[in-house]
Amino acid sequence: MKSSPHRPSIELLFKRGLGSAEIARRLQISSSTVRNVVAAIKKRGDASEVKKSGRPRSVNTRNTRAIIKKRIIRNDGLSLNRMASQLGIARSTVQSIVKNDLKLKSYKLRRGQYLSDKSKAMRLEKCRKLLQHFQVRRVSDVIWTDEKIFTIEPLPNRQNQRQLLSKDDSMSPKRRLAHNRLFPKSVMVWAGITATGKTPLVFIERNVKINSEVYQKIVLMDNLLPWVTQHFAGGPFILQQDWAPSHGSRSTLVVLEAHFPGFLDKNLWPASSPDLNPMDFSVWGMLEGKIAGKVFATVDDLKAALEVAWASIDDGYLRRTVNSVKKRLRACVKARGSNFEILL
Repeated sequence: MKSSPHRPSIELLFKRGLGSAEIARRLQISSSTVRNVVAAIKKRGDASEVKKSGRPRSVNTRNTRAIIKKRIIRNDGLSLNRMASQLGIARSTVQSIVKNDLKLKSYKLRRGQYLSDKSKAMRLEKCRKLLQHFQVRRVSDVIWTDEKIFTIEPLPNRQNQRQLLSKDDSMSPKRRLAHNRLFPKSVMVWAGITATGKTPLVFIERNVKINSEVYQKIVLMDNLLPWVTQHFAGGPFILQQDWAPSHGSRSTLVVLEAHFPGFLDKNLWPASSPDLNPMDFSVWGMLEGKIAGKVFATVDDLKAALEVAWASIDDGYLRRTVNSVKKRLRACVKARGSNFEILL
């Protein structure tokens, strides 16, 4: 029963002989409140409130836990702060219930390639083929290649980047916002790695369309072939590439057969699989991290920074990254061709 501020008045009037209804009328309070106080007087001789023993009652009740669980089932990305505000309880209480009672843990949302059922089946089949292929050939002999666009704009860390500002500065949009140009200057970069080395970076200007002719001449013949000849010194190697139109045209296939025999063809390399290519799942991210937060006045400045970052990547990192491919292939098979990085 909640404590009533009218307890002394009720006790005084009751001891003067007034009934509960008359007391309620005079004090303009509910009859139930008067009856509860009168019952306490009759039981204990006065209207003083009995102090409760033990800890204060917690809001961590079965009902609260059920409400929180139901909301999480509906939306597992719901903010704990928002949930606490909606329920009118402390965030620490919500956090305690989520962690200790519901046994849930917060995980960063992963981004993954969308995969249809057909794509999953295709990936499953080709990952099995690749695992068999690498029982005969060495994964360390593969040249893993890819292209990526870099812009002169800084790449902020969207999750952890913070600013220490005075109260006045915090109101300035210039200080609080990371501005993006609509069409920033950029450059396409092609590169490749093996377990024992890395190709030169190949820069393809923005106004150059990467058709079959450009890919064959600038990438394959002018850059990759001389590097392969020197790096492998006549030893075996395997070229991996995605199957963009310029990579799989008839004229490109002729060049591949002549100069890069044993390349991973469409029967082996699965489409929609950046999570299997070290360039995609690791190297580009590392390169971005090395130049993150830097402002480049020109594309040439950006190129120079990329060259420095590329040169700093050591062979130990390359070896570890390439050696993880077979583990990823097995995880892809275990996931039946679906997104598998949660299994790693």
